[in-house]
Amino acid sequence: MMMSDEEILVAYFGGRPRWSGNKLDRIGDLRVHYSGARIYKVGNARIEYSGNKLYKVNGERVQWSGSSVYKIGNRRI
Repeated sequence: MMMSDEEILVAYFGGRPRWSGNKLDRIGDLRVHYSGARIYKVGNARIEYSGNKLYKVNGERVQWSGSSVYKIGNRRI
């Protein structure tokens, strides 16, 4: 099962998620910013995509294993 971008970012930042409607609003104390339907910032951390997949979080490369995230930077997810 493919993890959603929101699930991946909550696992990475480790805070309690807060939702507003069907969009993630905060992860812990960090505000989530959207550009259209995609998250482009969490707090001051930039979120980058390549194609339809999450590519970088705060400059750290996202490593995929099939349809699940394996690592972000040096941290296992």
